[in-house]
Amino acid sequence: MKQSITELLSRLHQAVNNGDLHTISNCYSDNANIVAHPLGKQQQHDSIAALQAFQKKYMPSHLVTTGDEIVIEAGDIALVISKLYLVPKATPLATPCEGKRALYVMQRQANGEWRCIIDNFFGTDLLDFA
Repeated sequence: MKQSITELLSRLHQAVNNGDLHTISNCYSDNANIVAHPLGKQQQHDSIAALQAFQKKYMPSHLVTTGDEIVIEAGDIALVISKLYLVPKATPLATPCEGKRALYVMQRQANGEWRCIIDNFFGTDLLDFA
């Protein structure tokens, strides 16, 4: 089954919000890098541990919602620039209050499905920490 990048990101964000570790691990390739720290030097290959650490440190009381995105494909690789919004867990139906721009690199697998190979929630803000 072919899935779109938009569907993958939506599934990933919902899984993060729900603590669905199985689904999270299925969204990433085995060799994925997750930028879980703003200095970028401590990239982690364990997607579940990296996301849990990121969530605990940077958004412990928020849910993430998917916003607009731009997908630039080149063969089996895609650069995704995505706007995400954080919503307080205490008021999940509230209007999203804080916007972030995340960068992802996706790779199409042999079966046609996309997997995340680089997840950078800090987006271009990562340059501010350089």
